[in-house]
Amino acid sequence: MDLTSPSALIPAISIALLLFGYGMRARRWAPYCMLAGAFGLLGVLLYRVSVAIA
Repeated sequence: MDLTSPSALIPAISIALLLFGYGMRARRWAPYCMLAGAFGLLGVLLYRVSVAIA
């Protein structure tokens, strides 16, 4: 697996954002960090489903 491709890099960054936001949940900006990670994972999921359908 190529770790420099966006299909591998974006989920890794999204999971890192979720974990980082959860770890820093006492901060004011943590929910936004987790939200960005969740939308990143949702985008990857939608992309992979659309590729599988087409």
